[in-house]
Amino acid sequence: MPLARRAESVTGGDGRAGPAPGSGTALLPFLRRYGRFVLVGLTGVIVNLVVFASVLDAISPSPTFNLFTSLVHFASTSSSNALDNFLASAVAFAGATLWNFVWNNLWTFRARVGHRHSLKRRLGLYYGVSLGSLAVNEAVLFGASLLFPPLLGQALGIAVGSLVGFTGNHRVTFAEISLRDP
Repeated sequence: MPLARRAESVTGGDGRAGPAPGSGTALLPFLRRYGRFVLVGLTGVIVNLVVFASVLDAISPSPTFNLFTSLVHFASTSSSNALDNFLASAVAFAGATLWNFVWNNLWTFRARVGHRHSLKRRLGLYYGVSLGSLAVNEAVLFGASLLFPPLLGQALGIAVGSLVGFTGNHRVTFAEISLRDP
């Protein structure tokens, strides 16, 4: 059997160790990984929303510096200042992305064989993929802020942008070493 053919059978044809795609057992590891990604993402949503509300409060004309009060206020009151929303969203993105990278690297995409990229490179790739998610998040936030309170618009943007994030991180950022790699 040629080496490339053996690599496909051992790695599942996609460079990842495990059963070949299309086999009944290939779906379970994928669903587990996606479930972990979603769980990490949910904790990241909490980090994102807390930072978002905290920044909005801190830059408001009359800050309360009370997390609970800020969360309640920005979940129930519309904001007419889209620039403040974008600034708070960008800061929340940076903090939540670092949080998510750490947990996805340690738990979700823990390599069975080894990662194709160094930790530093994975962090850069993770932020790159996350910038695509942020672009989607900001577009949704902008549209939603015309109709909904800013915290709800931010949550909706996170949900839509996360679809971009899983795909890019699964295929690029946390790609594992395969037998075909030099």
